[in-house]
Amino acid sequence: MFKPIKPIKLPFGLKIHGVIPSRKSELAASIGDVIEKQLVSSGDILNRLVSEKEINDLKSAIVNNVVLILKSKLPSFLHGFTDKTLKKQLDNFMQKDGEKYIRDMLEKAITGANKRISVSKMVSDKIEALDLAAFEEIVTGVVKNELRYIELLGAVLGFIIGILQGIVLLFIK
Repeated sequence: MFKPIKPIKLPFGLKIHGVIPSRKSELAASIGDVIEKQLVSSGDILNRLVSEKEINDLKSAIVNNVVLILKSKLPSFLHGFTDKTLKKQLDNFMQKDGEKYIRDMLEKAITGANKRISVSKMVSDKIEALDLAAFEEIVTGVVKNELRYIELLGAVLGFIIGILQGIVLLFIK
């Protein structure tokens, strides 16, 4: 599958080249597409970025930051007003409508990010950047057990075919 890494030219225009090295770009694109379409899309990742607790923390942070900004901009005799009345109004607003506005903003940000992010492109680029030795190590690490079973099955089939050939040869003579 991986060997030879560099193509070996033979007479009559033939060459021997490992399947993986000769098709690395196609495999990288294919693996990226499979991961994005069947396993994890950018939308899946982006939709899990913010939890309910983080939205509640964000509501509190918005109220506290607005109060701090107003305190820094308003004269000191109005600080009591910002701490009591304005903070109370902001807290009420956040409890009533804050989550809706935060979710709307997050949805816009997620939609924009989703247009810019391509999991398949990221995976493809990462695979393309790997040298063939590292890529071979990853692939063989993933399919090591399966390759062992294929080798074992090949040995068993070879043994059975050898026995059958021996029996056929005994009858032919």
